[in-house]
Amino acid sequence: MLKKVFVAQDEFTAITIREMLKSRNIESIIKRYETTWLDGLPKIMEGGWGEILVEEKDFPLAEEYINEFLESSPHIDSC
Repeated sequence: MLKKVFVAQDEFTAITIREMLKSRNIESIIKRYETTWLDGLPKIMEGGWGEILVEEKDFPLAEEYINEFLESSPHIDSC
């Protein structure tokens, strides 16, 4: 079962987090909130651009890696 581990504010951040997890052998997917025809409404309602999902078994380690990554990358915003 997939579990939300991070909410990204933009596509760049989502891809960066996904690739960082991949480099640590944790598979993840990006679930985008944005849709063209709603013109930003999902971003307002959901509080971000999209979310990173990981397998439930990988969640604790993924969360730890993301927190470490965010601490060393002050230009990336987290929710």
